[in-house]
Amino acid sequence: MIAIILIVLQPVLGLLVLSVVPPLIWISAIFQKKLLLSSRDTRKFNSMITASFAEALQGLRTTKSLVREQENLREFQGLSSQMYGVSIQNALQSAVYIPIVLTLGSLAAGIALWRGGAGVIDGTLTLGTLVAFIFYAGQFFNPINQIAQVLVQMQGAQAAGERVLSLLATVPAIGDSEEVTAKLHQWDKPDRPTDLAPDGHPAGIETLEFRHVDFAYTDGEPVLKDFNLTVQAGQTIALVGASGGGKSTIVNLAARFYEPTGGSILVNGHDLRDRSLAWYQSNLGIVLQGPHLFSGSVRENIRYGRLDATDEEIEQAARSVNADAFIRALENGYDTDVGEGGNRLSTGQKQLISFARALLANPRIFIMDEATSSIDTETEQLIQQGLKAIFEGRISFVIAHRLSTIRTADRILVIEKGRILESGTHQELLAQKAHYHALYTHQFQQEREAKLFEVGGWRYSQTQSDPASLDKSS
Repeated sequence: MIAIILIVLQPVLGLLVLSVVPPLIWISAIFQKKLLLSSRDTRKFNSMITASFAEALQGLRTTKSLVREQENLREFQGLSSQMYGVSIQNALQSAVYIPIVLTLGSLAAGIALWRGGAGVIDGTLTLGTLVAFIFYAGQFFNPINQIAQVLVQMQGAQAAGERVLSLLATVPAIGDSEEVTAKLHQWDKPDRPTDLAPDGHPAGIETLEFRHVDFAYTDGEPVLKDFNLTVQAGQTIALVGASGGGKSTIVNLAARFYEPTGGSILVNGHDLRDRSLAWYQSNLGIVLQGPHLFSGSVRENIRYGRLDATDEEIEQAARSVNADAFIRALENGYDTDVGEGGNRLSTGQKQLISFARALLANPRIFIMDEATSSIDTETEQLIQQGLKAIFEGRISFVIAHRLSTIRTADRILVIEKGRILESGTHQELLAQKAHYHALYTHQFQQEREAKLFEVGGWRYSQTQSDPASLDKSS
């Protein structure tokens, strides 16, 4: 409106005043791009600093034990120096852009005063018109100056928003197909029969089959090749073998964290890709090597497996995995605060709680990935007794390097380079005297030697204080 008024009052003078607008637009476009790029760099390095800080806190004990404080400090200083550099660059761009906008506005007012003053002297322009013109010119550029300041802030906000929106806009590589989505719209209703899943198929999981499955994390580097396996409900499948052989890949495919690059995985005879992802993964129970608990009470952590569970169901799940005794021995029993990440409990106690949490969720497929490798033998025996309740009636996969934990498995698979070398029960594989026999014998010998060293160490300490005790111990 002010631009129209300037043209109406004095067309030539109005066009002269507005002639600074095209350079202003051009300069703003240049600085908008520069400010956005420097704001993106600022956000990127800020994220890197935050990630480095969080990682340093998590690895504090490792850093202390390896005396890496100075090296970590230098790495952090490198990141903070880069952050400082891009922040200064962004601030300088802002400091240059705003004065340019103010200068152009002042230049327009100067043009109006110069040309308008000459018109007043010549008598072609009245003094009142000149005063009004200068007033309107000032009113025209005041909001432009404000917009310029907001533009600087908006570039920083845009850079921050881009990082959030790019994460939200990321499409998961694994999801429901259009056909499955259509079935969910058709069947996922309150009046759906209880024996049907939300995708219209039977809700139970009776069989899980790997049929000629190939998989590679990167092209040209296959992890599994023509892998075949059929598991029935109630069966426990143990996977053993050297690290990198494909054991974790098998259970990750079974959990549908990845999809096969060749072949198919079938549930009850139907391709897993034709079933609802949310329904399938809601039927999984997974216990990993490093159990994670959330801040809160023991009861809240077990209830995390099923939020509508009653206190009695929580305690029953704990009793089933032999966790009830140690929980009740805690200061406040089930209401004891476990601390951040469960740091007030031992690794074995956290593992027992994670087993109770998994059992409470009542999964149809249960996966243990090295879940007993970091606990003592006594706790392992408690877990072994509790696993009977977890495995019953379910499809179960167990990855374990400690072979004593899998002797009762229905089938043990020796995996090497993505292939099944041997398959059978514990006794059958020992009788074959091949790979599994060698693994078990070697591990059994190590455990026996460890026990002998323990006994020998006790005898040695006894003879130092009482040499006559050697005969007694003999």
